[in-house]
Amino acid sequence: MKIKNQALAADLGLVFVTIIWGSAFVVVKNATGAVPTSYIIAIRFGIAVLLMTVFFFKRLKKIDADCIKSGAVLGVLSFIAYYLQTTGVKYTTAGNNAFLTAVYVVVVPFLYWLLRNKKPDLYNIAAALICIAGIGLLSLHAGFTINIGDILSLLCGIAFASQIVGTSILTEKNDPILLSYTQFAVTGVIGLAVALCTETFPAGLGTDSVLSLLYIGVFSTLIALVLQTVCQKYTPPARASLIMSLESLFGSVFGIIFLQEALTPKILAGSLLILLSILISETKPSFFRWNQKRTELQEDSAE
Repeated sequence: MKIKNQALAADLGLVFVTIIWGSAFVVVKNATGAVPTSYIIAIRFGIAVLLMTVFFFKRLKKIDADCIKSGAVLGVLSFIAYYLQTTGVKYTTAGNNAFLTAVYVVVVPFLYWLLRNKKPDLYNIAAALICIAGIGLLSLHAGFTINIGDILSLLCGIAFASQIVGTSILTEKNDPILLSYTQFAVTGVIGLAVALCTETFPAGLGTDSVLSLLYIGVFSTLIALVLQTVCQKYTPPARASLIMSLESLFGSVFGIIFLQEALTPKILAGSLLILLSILISETKPSFFRWNQKRTELQEDSAE
């Protein structure tokens, strides 16, 4: 019962994470219009590290070499993913960027299989395919073409898949809070180094840009990513990736509420497909159970 309660709490925590990320679409876009990509990464993770130092000062004394190494791996993957995503959206549409980034929903189960030899079941595969179809309906509004921005967005999705799987594996033996801290520190340092070498910081920032950076640093980074790391300790990576795909759904919802975007049949259909994919993953309907059992029996007979 305790394990089930932990799993449920973790799933609900990940849903809350996607609500934060969905609400941040407009905020992030506002920030990228005024501040270069690597500086945004450096600032958002710098804010998160500073606040974690204040709130978890005594706990940080427990950081060991293994936690630093694990955090460094996640930090590198995190920087690559956010850099590719933010750069990619400059050269493609927001819809293409969101859709191609969401390829992590399909990649995660197979990457986890490769690293942990845990084969994805039929529910994982069916849910992932249904989910990516739903995200496509939500994200793609015009003709879909492949350009440099699309390629960067696709690579970003693979990097996010690696970060999700890495988080699931590395939280098994590390404190999620300390792992988050080291990950944030590494991501921020890399971001600052790249920014100083390749970008120019704007001479002045308006109030909107400052508030946007604060929101990204406190909510989208500190609260959301720490919660993601903690929750992934109790949620399998395939299910975690499906739940986190709700980001696109909540992004559409907030666009409708705050930006007066239209609620079209396509958006409604995409939202229902994403919800269906999560339902399949969580409940494992009898149709899929029967097919999986039949497959297992066929494999046993072949042996």
